[in-house]
Amino acid sequence: MKVTEKIKEDIHAKRNLGFSYARIAKETKVSRSTVIKVLKEDQPLEVKVLKQCPNPRIIFIYFDGDKSNFAKCVIRPGSNHPANKTLLVKKIETSNEPLYRIV
Repeated sequence: MKVTEKIKEDIHAKRNLGFSYARIAKETKVSRSTVIKVLKEDQPLEVKVLKQCPNPRIIFIYFDGDKSNFAKCVIRPGSNHPANKTLLVKKIETSNEPLYRIV
């Protein structure tokens, strides 16, 4: 079953009311693991800037202080994001590679 935006909104609304994962799963008719995944995906991640990319719309970011664990982040051209600056990002659904955007 595909998780629609309506289902995601219901999951977030029920969680904001204090419902448990199990209760949300039962009421939205999705699995408990899907509920957890939806809630986790939509939370912004705190990352740091690794370096600029030759493409002016991309910077490299890293997670948890581990510079070997990096990904690309889409930015506005001309934005100034110096190395080691902390940012909040969300993952963008892509087919090829992990890609993030600034929140």
